[in-house]
Amino acid sequence: MEKRHIVTVDDLTQRLEHDLIHLIYLDGQLIGEVDYQVDPGHLFKKETGTAWIGIVIGEEIGRGRGIGYQAIQYLEEQIKLQGLKRIELGVFEFNANAIRLYQKAGYVEIGRINDFTYWQEKMWQDIRMEKYPLF
Repeated sequence: MEKRHIVTVDDLTQRLEHDLIHLIYLDGQLIGEVDYQVDPGHLFKKETGTAWIGIVIGEEIGRGRGIGYQAIQYLEEQIKLQGLKRIELGVFEFNANAIRLYQKAGYVEIGRINDFTYWQEKMWQDIRMEKYPLF
């Protein structure tokens, strides 16, 4: 079954009101973004005081340069300042580079959601990972 969600201007406005979003530039070119939410409803493990992080390096020029690792470190520092002790994230199963990056940063797998996203004519899992304590 195909499920599609159309993103509206209202959706984006809501996101800007509730997510802490930072854009990533390399040599003046926008290459990605990082953000986090506190205790969102889509957590795999419902644990109060959890930050959900998102990191997107959408431009090929930004990959393989350590930018993702710097982004994780930045987000973790911001989350520590908020007094949160746990981080959760989701990563698509086909994104082997991101999985290795999160493992290198100390994240461990806590579960999988089957048939989560469609890419290259195939359904893929969403791998959920966590890290704590942060202090």
